[in-house]
Amino acid sequence: MSSYTHLKDETYYNELYDKFTIEECKRWDGKKGLEDLPTIQDKDPKELKIKISFSKNVVIPVALYAIKGERYAKKSETIRQWMERDRALDEKVANATEPRGIRCLVCSSPMNCISRDLYSDTKNKDQVLFMFECSTKGHKRRAYWEGGEEWEPKPDLCSKCKAVMYSSNVREGNIITTNYICPECDHRETDTLDLSPKEKKIDPNFEADRKKYCLSDKEGGEYITWMANAKHLSSLVKDREENKEVYEAVAKIKTLAIVDLQNLLNPLIEKAGYAKLEFRKPEVKKDLFVEFTIQDSKPGRVEYDSRHGLERLIKKTLEGTNWRLMSDGISYNLGFLNGRLRGASGEDHLKELITGKDADQE
Repeated sequence: MSSYTHLKDETYYNELYDKFTIEECKRWDGKKGLEDLPTIQDKDPKELKIKISFSKNVVIPVALYAIKGERYAKKSETIRQWMERDRALDEKVANATEPRGIRCLVCSSPMNCISRDLYSDTKNKDQVLFMFECSTKGHKRRAYWEGGEEWEPKPDLCSKCKAVMYSSNVREGNIITTNYICPECDHRETDTLDLSPKEKKIDPNFEADRKKYCLSDKEGGEYITWMANAKHLSSLVKDREENKEVYEAVAKIKTLAIVDLQNLLNPLIEKAGYAKLEFRKPEVKKDLFVEFTIQDSKPGRVEYDSRHGLERLIKKTLEGTNWRLMSDGISYNLGFLNGRLRGASGEDHLKELITGKDADQE
């Protein structure tokens, strides 16, 4: 048995998280200007007025929106972690092994365990403390840690002479008064403990503040989308800065459609002693892949010269365009040659074409 549980209803954690959000937002919302910043304290009044206005109308609202958004983005995971933590504490209490054979120091009767709770032991380690009570009323209770070590209260020392003081308790209703007397110097002290149930303070402005500072699911979703787009844009800007030369090369690429490609190659291959360039049905995947066939029309040309001559011609012709000859090259059979071309479109694919990344990926 435990006198309390750590795990609460999810509503409790929702409200607790929102209270923290409200507190953080109010700290920012309370900054009415930049008057106290050292960087502008000595500015002339006109410039100071401009900076204060900028702070109120731009800096603080933007900062508040970011705080609200980040609090919303982390809310579900934080609450999940809180609940997992408290659930684990309750499991630790429930699964702790109760010490056996505890007897009353007065009558030696077996004592009954009346509670088990989590506390920090002498080494500041969380341990379950079991409280035992004798069936005879008035006999002193005993407490044991889950490992079997008995809990001993720290002695109350006299603030004057450091001697161990005697103590006695008197209870009237929900008030327990403890009187301490020093046997050495007769110094006396008194402590009171009020066990009256504490009324939970209700913040009358909580719901209004919650509406003002805590984003709804719709607003939170919009913030997350906005942040994702902002991060994507930032990464694009960074990529362009780091790969400036590549993007400049991409901008200079001549983009050719399939008909333009054929019109570009035909006169050049005919001049080099090849004929009848034909394209087969293209494969549309990440890029456009097209198989082509060509006939060698130059009598007496051997296979090696025919293949390598055509490869050099096509590679050179396609430089500066969005087309490339695939790395598997050109095959030859009795004057009949065939190979494959890769055509790219769109900035990202053209960038890969320039850098050689995924050159043969289909």
